[in-house]
Amino acid sequence: MPIRNFEVINHPIRMRIFQLLHNVRLSINQLAELLPNVPKPSLYRHVRKLVEAGVIYVADRRIVHGIEERFYTSVEGLIDPEEVHQPGGLEKFAEHVRIYGSVVAQDLAQYVLARGAPDLSNIAARDHVFYATEEEFVRLRETIYEMLHAMEQQPPAPGRTQRRMFIMAHPLLVSLLKH
Repeated sequence: MPIRNFEVINHPIRMRIFQLLHNVRLSINQLAELLPNVPKPSLYRHVRKLVEAGVIYVADRRIVHGIEERFYTSVEGLIDPEEVHQPGGLEKFAEHVRIYGSVVAQDLAQYVLARGAPDLSNIAARDHVFYATEEEFVRLRETIYEMLHAMEQQPPAPGRTQRRMFIMAHPLLVSLLKH
């Protein structure tokens, strides 16, 4: 399902909420533990905006001491190509990439700081620069996607840790230079 409305997701706090809810169900209290710098009233406001936009939804409910506790999860989706082609869409997409990548990098930094030392065998942060034709690149990308899709299908089990692999690939800016 394509994700629409860049204005809703293109906010650093809402992007963090969206990413935290990928493939998990969390309550507002659990989100507050993971986002200690976000006041709870702001957290409720951001969650409400994301729900109204259809970016996250209530996946489960339970009653605790007579009060309903809701558990949220994010929708699966990709950027809607139609939105990119709207006036200003390209700029909004570029902002989306900037915020998304920044939040992923912040999460990695937060993980390293929480551990107290970098566990270099448990993280991957590398930059690979290579030459490839369009066909070679598509083949590489599709192979990586197939492998990751297979990993996403694995259920939780003892010894398995939920992990994120954020891949960004693009021609380098120098490729735009006229030789």
